[in-house]
Amino acid sequence: MIYRFVRESDASAYLEFFRVVVSETDNLACSAKEAAAMTVEDEQSFIRNTNGSGSFSIIAVADGSICGSCDIRIQNRKRLRHRAEMGIAVRKEYWGAGIAQHLLEEAIAEAKRRGIRIIGLTVRADNKRAIAFYKRNGFEFSGGLRMLFCLGGNYVDGEQYELLLK
Repeated sequence: MIYRFVRESDASAYLEFFRVVVSETDNLACSAKEAAAMTVEDEQSFIRNTNGSGSFSIIAVADGSICGSCDIRIQNRKRLRHRAEMGIAVRKEYWGAGIAQHLLEEAIAEAKRRGIRIIGLTVRADNKRAIAFYKRNGFEFSGGLRMLFCLGGNYVDGEQYELLLK
């Protein structure tokens, strides 16, 4: 397994990865239909803009394919640049293999190097597996979000968690 920063040249592979993970779970904000409409050019632009803003994505690559990613979005405003939002996704066939743990550790280390003091994330309130993972890694509950997702006409609440970096 190789862990590294995503590059603009990864756009096609990253889009393929993203389309797979959104089709495997309803725990991500993007739907499979929305992902299907994205283009490689959209993804290249997204990666370029992310890397240019100081934010970053770390990917896990196995046998030449992306199997996981952890995105850290740093706030653009000077007064908020100590804060970041995180998103993490791993292909289902790799769940339980320690990839999310390694991605998270790499992302936290890089966030510290970049002067981030707090990382926040939002998770579905019924995603007990993810919540347990975040809690094991020091994230603390910081609030709830009513009706975070609408899935087939049904609303699902969310929870926010934060990790203070030392």
